[in-house]
Amino acid sequence: MQRKAECQGHAYLYTALARAAGVPTRMVNGLVYSEEFRGFLYHSWAESLVGDDWRVVDPTFGQAAADATHIKLVEGENLADLIPLTEWVGKVKIRVLDVEHRRP
Repeated sequence: MQRKAECQGHAYLYTALARAAGVPTRMVNGLVYSEEFRGFLYHSWAESLVGDDWRVVDPTFGQAAADATHIKLVEGENLADLIPLTEWVGKVKIRVLDVEHRRP
C-alpha cells in the first residue's frame, strides 16, 4: 500500500474523518491557483461547519484555513453533484493580473 492520493483522495479522507468525529463536513470542487504550474488547476477540498460558519479546509496543501487561491465551483461528492463541472472544463479562462504575498 502506497498511502498516497491526489487532492480528491485527501479531501475524501479528511471529510470521512471529520464526519466520524461529529463535525459536519462537505466536499468541494473547483479551481486553485498553483505557483508551481503558474496557473489554475481543477482541485478538491472540504468545508467543515464550525459554529455557524463553513470553514474551508484543504488537506492536500495542509491548510486548516484554505487561502484565497481557492475558487469553489460545486459542492458534493456524488457523480450527480459533479456533473455541472463538465460545463466548466476547457471553457474557463482566468488571467492573473497581480500577485501579492503578505506575511502575518
